[in-house]
Amino acid sequence: MLMITWTDIFEGTGYFFQLIFKGMRLLGHGPNVIFGFLVFFSIGYWIFRLIRYRKAASRNSTVE
Repeated sequence: MLMITWTDIFEGTGYFFQLIFKGMRLLGHGPNVIFGFLVFFSIGYWIFRLIRYRKAASRNSTVE
């Protein structure tokens, strides 16, 4: 019969997080750079769209 105790659960969780943090150490700042570029690109795209909507609103005499 398979018996899982709280000790098994906590040791398994600890082992899992040790693996995750080792992987994060190997990646270094790569994910930070990727997410930074993604945020920068998204903000730039959104500003570009806002400028287009503002021009269309002034052309059609509608509310911005």
